[in-house]
Amino acid sequence: MLDTLARFSKQYGIYVLLAFHFFGVIMMAFYDLDLFASFTPGNLILSALILFFASERREWKKLAIFFSLSYLIGYLAELIGTQTGFPFGEYWYLPHLGPQLIGVPLVIGVNWFLIAYSAALWTRKFSPNSVVQVLVASALMVGLDLFIEPLCERLGFWAWADKIAPWQNYLGWYGVSMIVQLIFKALKINADNALARWYFVMVTLFFIMLNLLL
Repeated sequence: MLDTLARFSKQYGIYVLLAFHFFGVIMMAFYDLDLFASFTPGNLILSALILFFASERREWKKLAIFFSLSYLIGYLAELIGTQTGFPFGEYWYLPHLGPQLIGVPLVIGVNWFLIAYSAALWTRKFSPNSVVQVLVASALMVGLDLFIEPLCERLGFWAWADKIAPWQNYLGWYGVSMIVQLIFKALKINADNALARWYFVMVTLFFIMLNLLL
């Protein structure tokens, strides 16, 4: 069963992710924004499964640990953020990210894993220096958030008290991202995963296109 999932993810995962994201852009922009935005939790879970099984089997254990830790850190950061305003600012979650626990969508940790994993793999391609990799991967994660924030309330994801993300949000994102990236380095996940790298490109293009079309 696991071998079948691995083969499918490596052979067909790119087509599934492309179809899901770019079909989503078209449907959100020209058909029913609320309906298709509500599919986001399923998209995130599907993407995480495909990227996980597309990775090298010998690193599944380390990748599972990274998933668990990045999920926990991401969820706790969002929980503290929604309850106290630190480190991101004053905001609250809306319904389209699915079931919530203490006001935070359960799927939000999956998103932290996906973005952190894919950003880490990109930076490793361009620099052998671990410090540079952590700093640049964290910056890539914040850069992606720049394209998400203008759409967050319209997509039913989250809303800001002042209607716009404050500068504190991006500093907070960078700080939490660095923690997650340091964990990635500590786990020594060495194998490349081309599908995971291209996932970051797909998601970035997804939000750029939505910014242009909505």
